[in-house]
Amino acid sequence: MSQLLYLIRHGKALHNELFETMGVKAFRIPEGIDPPLVKEGIDQSIQLRQNWVHKDEIELILVSPLTRTLETAMNIFQELNIPIICLEFLREYPIGEDTCNKRSETKLLKKKFPKIDFSEIKLEKDELWTEKRETIEQLNDRLKQMKKYIQNRSEKKIAIVGHSSYLGQFKDNKICYQENGDEDLKHCYPYEYKL
Repeated sequence: MSQLLYLIRHGKALHNELFETMGVKAFRIPEGIDPPLVKEGIDQSIQLRQNWVHKDEIELILVSPLTRTLETAMNIFQELNIPIICLEFLREYPIGEDTCNKRSETKLLKKKFPKIDFSEIKLEKDELWTEKRETIEQLNDRLKQMKKYIQNRSEKKIAIVGHSSYLGQFKDNKICYQENGDEDLKHCYPYEYKL
């Protein structure tokens, strides 16, 4: 069965904004754990909700458990009655080293995002994040988990609200790094991908 995925990078978040002045240090500061969207990111996600013509065709939304993706998903899909499932393997690469990729406790996320199904998240605290950087092989294993999960679903049109490196590796087998002059995936843009 063919499935159409809409790969959506979250709206601009605090660490993205800080990157403009601090560079990669912005991803590793202690006060930068699980950063929220900034005003520009909120506006980007609301604009996608208002302008995206295929939004009403979506049957399922899968989202990373990081605050910036959860906020983005709610801003885009809040008016629709579609299941939104949060999955640990959708987190940004790398899990580890970058504090912006360390998630908040599940109980806090459940309270803040009551419309999102967190039943697949088994750990209250983020025990996956360590100070050691995740490898590309580990990321590719998470991408295989995602593909298997999606292929076992019956829905044909699925939105995935995730992250630039994660979605870039999935979509193009390439992680773009701004500090190398690469161009990231656009914030709040629905890239189509057939699975």
